[in-house]
Amino acid sequence: MDKRNIIQYSLLILLFIASYLFYDKYFVEDNKRVDFNKSENIVKKKDAEVNQVDKGKNIIENLKYISEDLLGNTYTVIAQSATLKEDKISEVQLFEVNAEINRQNQEVIYIYSNTASYDKISNNTIFRGKVNVKYGDHTIDSETLNLNFKDNLIEILDSVYYVNKNTKINADKVEIDLLQKKLKISMISKNDKVSITSKY
Repeated sequence: MDKRNIIQYSLLILLFIASYLFYDKYFVEDNKRVDFNKSENIVKKKDAEVNQVDKGKNIIENLKYISEDLLGNTYTVIAQSATLKEDKISEVQLFEVNAEINRQNQEVIYIYSNTASYDKISNNTIFRGKVNVKYGDHTIDSETLNLNFKDNLIEILDSVYYVNKNTKINADKVEIDLLQKKLKISMISKNDKVSITSKY
């Protein structure tokens, strides 16, 4: 082998080595950085998912509360889901709510609403969103219902529509006295009149 061929082969080998070193230094490093960035993003994403799960830990599925007084009257609240209120320990926010007030020698009162705010200590409940009340032949639809056990009063407000066998009533407010079994229908403004449709 002559000198010229040896020099050519040597230069060729040096070119391969230089190319390999150049590739390893500038391209493989970039790939490693990209992979590192991807893994860092995955870790961040997983952390975000964990945080979302942590936030969701306050969600309770299929919740049921039952309370009974000394006279044997019962109040039952069932919700598809609920969240605990961080600022108010005794209050629970309920979703897709069904409630039942069962008092001695009285017709059972059934209440449905989209949401409700329930106080675990007093049992007072504020129902909101497509509220529907049924007891006996009476049906009442509204947007808000305040159930106050301290005053033994149900206050039904906002777009109230009352129906029984013979009467349809549009009003602003309906009050049901749980002790005296009285129903009062009124308007908030004295200038407005309750709309009544009857058939006999």
